[in-house]
Amino acid sequence: MRNVNYRQGQEKDCQEIAELSYMASDGAVEYLFRDLVPNMTATEVLSNGLKRDVYPHTFRSTIVAECEDKIIGMAMSYPAEFHRITSELREFLPESRLERFTDFYSSKVEGSYFLDAIGVYPEHRRSGIGKHLLDETKKKAVIEGYNELSLIVFADNQAAIGFYKKNDFHYVESIELMRHELMPHDGGCCLLNCKI
Repeated sequence: MRNVNYRQGQEKDCQEIAELSYMASDGAVEYLFRDLVPNMTATEVLSNGLKRDVYPHTFRSTIVAECEDKIIGMAMSYPAEFHRITSELREFLPESRLERFTDFYSSKVEGSYFLDAIGVYPEHRRSGIGKHLLDETKKKAVIEGYNELSLIVFADNQAAIGFYKKNDFHYVESIELMRHELMPHDGGCCLLNCKI
């Protein structure tokens, strides 16, 4: 796709970043944030969290793909040591919701950079934007001193796993994540990793 600009996310992008993160999470964001704040959707809660600009879950941790002044894709990433249940999450989320994600937030490749979410709006998929976002994330990781990139994907998302395998990721381990009506996935998740 021509005329796509890749840049660091800005505060004005928070709503679009949240929408793309919501889409990429395939139910996880809805499960975690649904009905937590009166009159706010899970996406709005996520957007407000990004605006608070608290590392690592901030607009600054994203690379956005922009075409004709519209955000069409994004990738959020940061060092894997920050992939954990933080005190902030414990204060905000009910223990019952966090409990389901214990293994998810405990699984990481030590010393790697972590791709938390990558998303492209459906009408812009299959045009190389996801690959470019992945490549830009790898460059960002190298600039920050890392030589590995890791991520977590639902085990039954064969399209995503195929995409990552084509881009040199390999399987590290399985992660238990129980199915829920808001997260209709079987088999938990997979931790994947690649050398940069």
